[in-house]
Amino acid sequence: SKTTFKSVLVRHLEDRMKLVRAPKKEAARFNTICKSKIIDTFLSDLTPSNFAEYRDKRIEAGAAPATVIRELSFMSVAISKAIKIYNCWIPEHPIKNSIRPKEAAPRNRRLENGEYDRLKEYCKGAPKFKKPSPYWCDAIDFTIESALRLNELLSLTWKNINMTTMTMKIEAKHTKTNTERIVPLTPKALQVLKKIPRSIDGRVFPMSINNFNRGWRAICKNANITGLRWHDLRREACSRLLESGLSISECQLFTGHKTVSLMLKTYSAHNPVTVAKKLNS
Repeated sequence: SKTTFKSVLVRHLEDRMKLVRAPKKEAARFNTICKSKIIDTFLSDLTPSNFAEYRDKRIEAGAAPATVIRELSFMSVAISKAIKIYNCWIPEHPIKNSIRPKEAAPRNRRLENGEYDRLKEYCKGAPKFKKPSPYWCDAIDFTIESALRLNELLSLTWKNINMTTMTMKIEAKHTKTNTERIVPLTPKALQVLKKIPRSIDGRVFPMSINNFNRGWRAICKNANITGLRWHDLRREACSRLLESGLSISECQLFTGHKTVSLMLKTYSAHNPVTVAKKLNS
């Protein structure tokens, strides 16, 4: 009865900051929650209605359902830890599954007709910096061939690329699953690597995340492409790998997914026209 919800969240955040790969996201989520009056409530006084109200206000403010779900999950785990680890007793867990908003349908965005050519056309001149990066076109091609996540792409170093075995190592600290994996290199990926200029910092694509995001937005704007995220290129890559005839387990070498269902649900968006041509060939 003397423990505020904020004190529980603070302790949970401190634990999370030591474990997660992207602590800034955890801190940002915590700061967002702290803007709500719910943090001043005593832990024993929290009810499902408090969190239903939090959900409604966040959605009214324009937050996406997926964002609200993550915030509720952050708070739910903090409360569970308070009960099981911090020896805080409350009658029941106040965050029920029914409170969580329905998440939007999974994205299935892939490159549409002409978009790849327009990206390639504008990728060199779109970033409005004094020294535009010469790596943009190669980064686009390499992602489509490798299915790397953005963080994995920008942290990839030449020391982890083996041109002899035609593989590359993605270090555990740069992966979402904290698991190291060896990714095969396709013939086109090898061609891209052979022509990329070497950077003195050892990275294959020496671009900062902020410059990268600004550059990508500028490229899409100049190329008149809407609704395309960089992560959609990963879906494009996975779908192409499956369409090329690789098995699901072989595609998992590229994506790093531990479960087949997640990979199929999120990163395989087969082109019906391609499937029709395959059936009628």
